[in-house]
Amino acid sequence: MNNIYSLLGLAYRAGKIVWGYQAVVAALRSQKVELVLLARDGSPGLKTRILRFCREYRRQGLLYGYKNELGAALGKPPCAVVGITDKNFAVIIRQRVREVDV
Repeated sequence: MNNIYSLLGLAYRAGKIVWGYQAVVAALRSQKVELVLLARDGSPGLKTRILRFCREYRRQGLLYGYKNELGAALGKPPCAVVGITDKNFAVIIRQRVREVDV
């Protein structure tokens, strides 16, 4: 498990993560999400809808990992979308994702 997944697990244990489509959309609408991670193998329709919500609420959405990996990092079943609600976790995770994608 890489460093990003470890950070996601830590953020989840700290209560700074929402996961799943409905929870992430609700958190976006209430302006509680700082960053959204979308699984690369999520459905195209899901990715389109979530990225539209991210643009609408001025939050960044990044493609990273796969459903099984994101779920495992949180100790949950596979999930396609994860929202980080803490600004500090979001900054660190965003930076690490960019480093990996370079």
